[in-house]
Amino acid sequence: MSLRSCISKLKRDLPIVLVIVATFVVSGGVFLLVAPPSSMIASANLAQPLSFAVSVSKNISSAKWNTLSGAMPQLVGHRGEKAFMPEHSLGSYWQAALEGADYIEPDLGLTKDGHLVVNHNEYLGETTNVASIASLAHLRTNKTWIDDTTGMNQTVVNEWFISDMTLEQVKMVRINQDPKYPWRPQHFNGLFGVLTFEEYLQTILNLTSTLKRPFGVIPELKSPKLYNRGRPYDRYFEDRAILTMQHYGWANITRWINRELHADLNLQSISEAFAGLQKGPSAWQSFDLDTARYLAQHTDTPVVALVEKLPWAFTPKGLDQIAQFAKIISSWKDVYLVGPVAYLQSSGISWDDDEIAKLGGFIEANDLPREIHARGMELSPYTFYDSHQDMGYLCSDKSSATFCPRNRKEELFYFFELGVDYLFVENIVEASMLRLEYDNTLR
Repeated sequence: MSLRSCISKLKRDLPIVLVIVATFVVSGGVFLLVAPPSSMIASANLAQPLSFAVSVSKNISSAKWNTLSGAMPQLVGHRGEKAFMPEHSLGSYWQAALEGADYIEPDLGLTKDGHLVVNHNEYLGETTNVASIASLAHLRTNKTWIDDTTGMNQTVVNEWFISDMTLEQVKMVRINQDPKYPWRPQHFNGLFGVLTFEEYLQTILNLTSTLKRPFGVIPELKSPKLYNRGRPYDRYFEDRAILTMQHYGWANITRWINRELHADLNLQSISEAFAGLQKGPSAWQSFDLDTARYLAQHTDTPVVALVEKLPWAFTPKGLDQIAQFAKIISSWKDVYLVGPVAYLQSSGISWDDDEIAKLGGFIEANDLPREIHARGMELSPYTFYDSHQDMGYLCSDKSSATFCPRNRKEELFYFFELGVDYLFVENIVEASMLRLEYDNTLR
């Protein structure tokens, strides 16, 4: 069937309201991208595969890359595909899959009544319509907790916090595109509700079955110290996530967990339609390194240690410590251009010079990938934005950076050459095409 007749058939057979149709040449093949219509979104049973999908090829390469494995680096859809869809929405996850992401990222929070839900912030005001819902107005408050990235207290005011809301209240909310980025499409605002973690995992199963290729899951546990407040014990949040991942086959439990305290975790049975399905890989993420270590000890799922503002982490002995529990290390991309010193200074982070010296001193930007790989870890810098957005580098400090990318091609080619193993990206199609272009230079 020709592309023209295929599109005509889709238009005739489907009441497409929400549709994105495009073709891309990937590894010599053409695939068609079709997002589900809004009528289907409203009625879809996430545990059942949708029937109209087309095949999306898995991203592979015969070329030798500078990654730890020598394989092509993997693209992680940052909050799904937030360049085009409201982040962490069903539409965002579909769009990420249809654009060929290798992993699709959810951020996890925990409601007052113990349900894992997907949202980047610990609160809902920035990217939802919660402020317009009168019955939720009484939940607006201030909250202080320990910031995972710095270990210091942070306070957020006049917000609706997930930990104060029941699942029923969270489900009243609709997701909007972040208004700070007016070039992103705004016409999908209000179409999608907040997903539970279980609904996210069901969606990935659905996408894997429908698009006939596996997708990796890479949940980040946000602010565990906040979400474990007032719970039966201090790893309640982590264990809820572990039990959910185990149920869906993305984690095996390796140490005892008190399941009796999670008897109310009523996970759905998995559809027979997914029996024998080849699932994609999985990994955990957390800025809280105590949580990261706990996840590594209690499951066989690889852990991503997020180390944005920890000076000791960019030293030889610091990397040694992280390598004891993490398989992947992830930090802000500037570290690999201007180096740890300039980046930490720009973030207002101080350190004890004597302590850093005892740890072997700061590792230079260009040496970090080699030092990380030498310890058997992979690296996954973030975030690589849509080319409409400023790349956000500290390249004005020319004494610390010998190179400053002027566009997204220069940016991604620089990191490909460094040997990064994963990249958290937005506008996945754009990143995928540049990855393919770089791959062709290796042949």
